[in-house]
Amino acid sequence: MILVLDTNIWVSAMAFGGLPEQVLNRTVEQDQLAISDYIEAEILRILTGKFARPSLSVRQQLNDLLNEALFVRVTGEIRDVCRDPKDDAILETAWLASADYLVSGDKDLLDLKEFRGTKIITPAAYLGLI
Repeated sequence: MILVLDTNIWVSAMAFGGLPEQVLNRTVEQDQLAISDYIEAEILRILTGKFARPSLSVRQQLNDLLNEALFVRVTGEIRDVCRDPKDDAILETAWLASADYLVSGDKDLLDLKEFRGTKIITPAAYLGLI
């Protein structure tokens, strides 16, 4: 399966652990992780800004996790789909990666349930998949 993890999953996994970290680890170990330049930049911005993590440390952690990830470049082709316009880039990431699932804790994304063939699910729902 190809999975895209929303920025909130990445940040929670890297900053706090818990369920989001389980999702990230399982995705890296068992599935194909997909990420975009947009999501990667958001992770770096939030962890180095809001959480004051050292940039070099965050980049190294990301490099380790993204070793075998599928990278896509967001172009802004997807617009005006989600209530929060910033989430359109997350949807575009999933679409460009042909992701089976987008895992998110964001209500605006979860309310969509699906976008162009990608199911949008919670971290708990992902961990419940066999």
